[in-house]
Amino acid sequence: MSERSEKMNELISVNYEGDRPTVSCRELYAFLEVGTDYPHWFSRNCEYGFVENKDYTLVSQICPTNNPKNPFTTRTDHAITIPMAKELCMLQRSAKGKECREYFIYCEEAWNSPDKIMERALQIAHRRAIEAERRIFGLVEEKESLEIALNESLQYYTVAKYNKTFRMDWSMSECKEIGKRLSAYCRSRAIEIRKCVTNDERFGSVNSYPVTAWHDLLEK
Repeated sequence: MSERSEKMNELISVNYEGDRPTVSCRELYAFLEVGTDYPHWFSRNCEYGFVENKDYTLVSQICPTNNPKNPFTTRTDHAITIPMAKELCMLQRSAKGKECREYFIYCEEAWNSPDKIMERALQIAHRRAIEAERRIFGLVEEKESLEIALNESLQYYTVAKYNKTFRMDWSMSECKEIGKRLSAYCRSRAIEIRKCVTNDERFGSVNSYPVTAWHDLLEK
């Protein structure tokens, strides 16, 4: 950047954070030394066909005041595109306007240089990669949460508990046979079998089977 452009940048800074570079219209207004108050000046210039959210966006600024009762006030500003800024400079028909327009032309040429285009492309690719990672992590977390919810909601029954809960009236020998069949059924289908500790020293821990396995086996 030339020395002249650096000095101009101190007076009217260009914001490169969005998709297109923008400047504060109030900063441009102050540099151009316009005699009309800002709201009327901006409104009058918008009659030349500038469109909101295309050429400019509304910006609210919080500014300090000298009033102790109301130490702050809200002031309206506009973030305007470089093409709009150039046109406003032309409309002023002044030496200040010409100087500022040349500065914006320089900013526009720098923005569209091959190096800057490549830099923006890399930044966009980086942002998209980060967004993709966030979406993937979000899906993984959602999947894990769903699996945990399903697993916690799934009911498990030992043979004795199922027999008692649903009043099946199975004998001890029938319970043993059903337990063997359930174990074989679950292992053949990689269905989780949980261990359940009993209060009976004769049995210690016994197998507990998911209700879905119970239903499938009993239907057969």
